[in-house]
Amino acid sequence: MMHHFEYPRRCTKRHTSLKSCSQRFESTARSFVAVTILISCLWIPLIRAFHFVWLPTRANDRIVSDNVFESHRDPRGSRRKTFEAREAVQSEHDAVEYPTQRSQLEKMTVRQLKEFMLDRGIPSRPGSKLKKDVVEYIWDYVNSEIMGSSDLVMDDSGNDVNGARQSQQVVTKNVSSSRSNNAHKRKKPGNMPPLSLNTVPEDEADEEVYTKETPYVLTPKDRIVLDVLERYPPLHDAIIAGCAASSDDKSTSGSANSNRGIESITTSNIDQCSLSTLLYNPPSGLAENDMRQTYHPILRNTTQSDLDIVFIGTASCTPGITRGVSCTAVRLNWRSSRVYNTVNGDVRSQREEEKGSMGTWLFDCGEATQLSIQKTTSIKPGKISKIFITHCHGDHSFGLPGLLCLMGTDRDREAPPIDIYGPEGLRMWLRVAIRYSVSRIVPPYRVHELMDVPMAPEWEQGHRRNGRFYFQWKKEGGGYRWGTKGLAGEDPVSWISRAPMVNLDPSADFGEVKGGRDIYPRYDHPQCHDGAPIWEVENDGDVTVHAAPMSHGVPCVGYVIEEHDRPGRLRPENVLPVIERNRDGLLSSGVKNPMKVMAVVKNLPIGGTYTFPDGTIIKQEEVVEPPRKGRKLVICGDTADCRALDGLSQGADVLVHEATNTFLPGVDKDGNMRMVTRDAKIHGHSTPIMAGEFAKRINAKKLVLNHFSARYKGDQSLDSITIMTRMERQAMKASGLAEDSVACAWDFMLLPVPRN
Repeated sequence: MMHHFEYPRRCTKRHTSLKSCSQRFESTARSFVAVTILISCLWIPLIRAFHFVWLPTRANDRIVSDNVFESHRDPRGSRRKTFEAREAVQSEHDAVEYPTQRSQLEKMTVRQLKEFMLDRGIPSRPGSKLKKDVVEYIWDYVNSEIMGSSDLVMDDSGNDVNGARQSQQVVTKNVSSSRSNNAHKRKKPGNMPPLSLNTVPEDEADEEVYTKETPYVLTPKDRIVLDVLERYPPLHDAIIAGCAASSDDKSTSGSANSNRGIESITTSNIDQCSLSTLLYNPPSGLAENDMRQTYHPILRNTTQSDLDIVFIGTASCTPGITRGVSCTAVRLNWRSSRVYNTVNGDVRSQREEEKGSMGTWLFDCGEATQLSIQKTTSIKPGKISKIFITHCHGDHSFGLPGLLCLMGTDRDREAPPIDIYGPEGLRMWLRVAIRYSVSRIVPPYRVHELMDVPMAPEWEQGHRRNGRFYFQWKKEGGGYRWGTKGLAGEDPVSWISRAPMVNLDPSADFGEVKGGRDIYPRYDHPQCHDGAPIWEVENDGDVTVHAAPMSHGVPCVGYVIEEHDRPGRLRPENVLPVIERNRDGLLSSGVKNPMKVMAVVKNLPIGGTYTFPDGTIIKQEEVVEPPRKGRKLVICGDTADCRALDGLSQGADVLVHEATNTFLPGVDKDGNMRMVTRDAKIHGHSTPIMAGEFAKRINAKKLVLNHFSARYKGDQSLDSITIMTRMERQAMKASGLAEDSVACAWDFMLLPVPRN
């Protein structure tokens, strides 16, 4: 039997009241939701109505209120002033809508011209990049529209010849009224201001004196183009020849001939030459046949030297048609050739008097370096004795196995092994590449590794711990402690950490011989800076090489090559009289050739003396000039900051610094220099301004930029040289160096380094 549950009387009443309250709340909530939905649906139409109805009304009311305020002073003119104000606004709009003078367009920037075309519905013209071409196109289009839609007759200045006198008074009155009534209103940027009409008499409208355009104003691009053409006469001649050919083609087709008779491009006629669309044959030639080798300011007054730099590749990322990737050669031309003798398995060398052999050192060896070397006679593969790698990226190392194979075909097997230097992991990588390709033609070589190359403090590994490091802005500029373990200790999955685990022994059958060293860093070196270490890479008798870490996304170093100080020159006028006076005494004492005493005197140590038979004593400092300071070269790897080289590179004779990217107004459409600099640092690279600032900090005598982005061509065309000149000027401004001390390198550029 089921029992029905019943609430007590008190509970039943309470339940009823609660139920009615909940019902009222639900109905209120439904009403609120409905109102909210209705308002949200009507929100957009209300906003649009406000913009299209309310705001223009308020603007007109503001104009009317201004005139009403003035009408209190003159009650009789309220309606007249309101009407004149509206007519003035309309006339100003018409003046902007239809330009009446060509000079009005010429005062606008290219961006304003494009906005003008977009606002007026003028179709864009493909291929029009120069401002004067855009102005010409807009002016022709506007005149054709006006003449096609009305009875106006326009002269070359854009005036209505038939009705100029009748319209001048009306428009002038409207414009003056517009200025008086709307002086407080802020003009909209990008719109052209109204122009005053300069009427031309009807009977003189066709005369040249009245139809002549205003003088052409040189743009910054025009000025730098003129500077480039003045600097490089062969390029100027090629442009003139292209203008002449273009003129002949135009005259044949019956079109206007604006380039006829141009013998030299100057400030007065550059606007007549369409250089952006001109077809011409730029000068050709490599190495010493390149016109830049003759006319560039940094090479204009140079002579041959016993130390020079050859830029074999100057691009980044991948090799292109006009640039190869990173490879720089330093030629020590004073090095003598050598005769090689093998004694007890050791390779020894003896110097001879003949010069010019085994004195070429390479810094980096990017992809296709073996092809670039064969294009120039400045580098002989058989004379390369040392190769220095800055870091592991392919545009700095992929060419190493191929270059070794090329060197093996043109090298004496009895020659000493090639010394290869680079960050840790290079030895096993090269061993695997040669063994995998079964390259038995490679010459004997040995690899010296720079151990424990640390990442710069501003580079930290991502949270995924996948071996990728990221630039940290909070640690930019130094002041933080450099690591001591190198990438091998920080990234256990990297090649550097795994290379020692590869079970592959060296084999002389594949070129690798014993003798490779592990070079560890010094943190107590007197030239350490910002706590960064220094590697004493090589001391090759008269030249030493040091390295310091760079700020890059992988372990990277920069090298400093320093020549030892050379003894001073002998002053023969102070020695010859004494030798002649003691000739008999020297012969009697066993000296077969008394003139050889001069060499003995020159080689005296500082403070040393030599006594002749008659008792004459000659001091070294009296007959020998002070020692000549050795030259110093700095070759940076890829870097966003070279501060670790500050101590080593002070007073460098030549600084070779990367400049991967930059911002050039007129060439780069989006961004600015600040954005480009930020992007360069994030990727571990530099700009010309950053390179110039470092050159100024170390007091470098010359600055050469390289490692350019693939978008910067390296040929001898006008566009390429103009862009490189602009980059040079950015570096000049940042470094304070003159134009004969700064250059953007091109492939096979040869830069002599004179003695101090």
